[in-house]
Amino acid sequence: MAAPAAEEERPRAGRGAPGVEQRAGRGGGDLSRAEPRRALPGVPRPERRASSGDRCGLSPVRAAMTETTRYSGGGFVHIKNPHLEAMDEDVLYHLDLGTKTHDLPAMFGDVKVTAGPQPGVCRPCARPAVLPSLLAVPRPCVLIPDSGRSAAGARSAPVQPGCAGSAAVPGAAPRRHIPLRADPVPADPVPAVTDTSAFYTQFVCVGGSPNRMRAFAQFVHKELGLEGDGEDLADICAGTDRYAMYRVGPVLSISHGMGIPSVSIMLHELIKLLHHAKCRDVTIIRIGTSGGLGVQAGSVVITDRAVDACFQPRFEQVVLGDVVVRGTDLDGGLVEELLACSKDIPDFPTLVGHTMCTYDFYEGQGRLDGALCSFSNERKLEYLQRAHDAGVRNIEMESTAFAALCGLCGLRAAVVCVTLLDRLQGDQIRASHAVLQEYQQRPQRLVAAYIRSRLGLGAAAGNTRPDRH
Repeated sequence: MAAPAAEEERPRAGRGAPGVEQRAGRGGGDLSRAEPRRALPGVPRPERRASSGDRCGLSPVRAAMTETTRYSGGGFVHIKNPHLEAMDEDVLYHLDLGTKTHDLPAMFGDVKVTAGPQPGVCRPCARPAVLPSLLAVPRPCVLIPDSGRSAAGARSAPVQPGCAGSAAVPGAAPRRHIPLRADPVPADPVPAVTDTSAFYTQFVCVGGSPNRMRAFAQFVHKELGLEGDGEDLADICAGTDRYAMYRVGPVLSISHGMGIPSVSIMLHELIKLLHHAKCRDVTIIRIGTSGGLGVQAGSVVITDRAVDACFQPRFEQVVLGDVVVRGTDLDGGLVEELLACSKDIPDFPTLVGHTMCTYDFYEGQGRLDGALCSFSNERKLEYLQRAHDAGVRNIEMESTAFAALCGLCGLRAAVVCVTLLDRLQGDQIRASHAVLQEYQQRPQRLVAAYIRSRLGLGAAAGNTRPDRH
């Protein structure tokens, strides 16, 4: 069951009144001095604001406002920015994509998926093929009669070996395939796409390392039964060295780097990409590594609540001098679905628990082995034990920002991380490279099993492991 949305913080007695926002004064101004909020022309007022709040039970240190509005309905990805509609071009700089330079609906739009082999239908890439247990057709992709003429003046591509377009379709002429294009293309006329068992779906899986997300894309390629070995997957963001992105049928696999700043930048541009591409019913899952808390190394933790370093379900960010507080709810139904899928993978433990997100790997997580340390081992253990008592089962550096941004933009989101060690037993990761490699594959296996389940493909035989990279 999903955790309730964050409640609006209320002003304390003597520290503000309804309709008045408290803001931290610059240069150490008086926090208790209320200042009326001025409305700017053309800029809507935030729906919810709050006065200064506690930090880990201490006295308030600065003013804050709470943003909790969430969208639902229609399944579309929502953008909470009124300025974007007035822009004639949106450059997604860190992804090396843009609304004028790329046809985002053609590249990332919904993929229609039907169970069972269907001849005469192309898979969503420039090298189409018959899929043994899954067919996926990108909306802009067209099959036309093999007459050398293309629909709407488009140039048709030669039939490639193994392409579904070369298969015999009862009552239909041989067909050619038109690869994804940047110019408008008519709707697909193939009867199979109107099958009532078809549905639109898209999965976005994100993780820190580019190499790991490439390996995951190749693993999903195999799990979905797509033709080929997946070794030639192209990096959609190859024009930049910030992030890597791969598409495999209805799945996007994207790296996000390390820490809140890096994942936040990627998510802003990814969410805008999904919005511009008119994607619907998107499920986004973060796959990563973490430090465990009272659980054995190699355990997979499905996050039911992302909390900050004070064990509160919130994400705080300073915006124009104000501390904006956003809720970090994750989809409770998705948590249960992932947990159910874990029952078919008995060779490692999977559990549900809170995930604590910090801004730092060393001091922020209570480690004694950083370049700086201002606390004792006793204080460290006391803090980690309090976190465990509050329900925290693992620690990482992205989940609160991930949950906040995805929730506000209407994305069904989950966090699935493997633990590399138990932090109650030590700070340094001492397992061998081979062991760590196998640990990192565990959340990939669980998420791939979930995707297969959602597509009606059932569990993979033996739930095979990804290839090592």
